[in-house]
Amino acid sequence: MEVIRQFYEDAPTSIAVPESLRHKRLEVILLVPDAAESDQAGDLKALLAAMPDVGEDADFTRPADYGRGDAAWDS
Repeated sequence: MEVIRQFYEDAPTSIAVPESLRHKRLEVILLVPDAAESDQAGDLKALLAAMPDVGEDADFTRPADYGRGDAAWDS
């Protein structure tokens, strides 16, 4: 299978089919991303950096583990 992937910033009126693919069975998929979808698709790092800095670091600390407390084992 031969795969050709092309991106167009300004789509032409017609798209030429390469000579090697002419007169063969061909599947063409045209995918046009929404402008709003592509703007919101930022990476995770940018999303986390945009979050407000609220709360104290102590609010997010893990409590100390003191074991099971009063649990007793059968002897």
